[in-house]
Amino acid sequence: MIIIKKYNFTEKVKISSKQTDSRVKKTWRVIAILAFLMTASACNVTEPPAASVSITNETTQFSQYYLWLKTLTDEQIFIEEDKQNALLNAQQVTVQIAAQSKLILIYSLSTGVLHQPYKAKRLLNEFLLAGSSMSQENLAFTMLLRDQLNIQLKLREKHNKANKDFIKQSDEHHANIEQLEQQLKQVNQQLILLKKIDQNINQRG
Repeated sequence: MIIIKKYNFTEKVKISSKQTDSRVKKTWRVIAILAFLMTASACNVTEPPAASVSITNETTQFSQYYLWLKTLTDEQIFIEEDKQNALLNAQQVTVQIAAQSKLILIYSLSTGVLHQPYKAKRLLNEFLLAGSSMSQENLAFTMLLRDQLNIQLKLREKHNKANKDFIKQSDEHHANIEQLEQQLKQVNQQLILLKKIDQNINQRG
């Protein structure tokens, strides 16, 4: 009887040990799965968005769009201008406003083939007068852009004025040179006449 009890106890211990091992293995599997899911979830959250530039018609980040424009070729900039000009006639007001804001940035691009600060400033004034709602980031970028356009236009005015002054001075110099040449020509004619007179006197003498 004692042996039987001993045997039963050992059997129970073995069975209990197997069950424990099975539960431990299952627990570790669950922990491993949870760890994997948490890691995958963390990767999805922290992974930056592809292309980093969202260029939709309604929600445009001006700074991102401006940086995107700087990556385009001249041909691509012309295509983008045509696209935005076409969207100005869209039925949705939000699309029209977005297109106008993009055209402002296209014409403000100093390194672009379509750099037209006067046109950009005019569109910007119309855009601001329309009272379009903007995010804080877009508002700050717009104010900075307006200041830069004002500086560009002042520099252009100074440059144009300097060119006009230079042309004016150049014309005055040319006029003075022509006048001096005329005077020199008259002096030469007088010298020739005096020489002839002197020759006639010498011949008679």
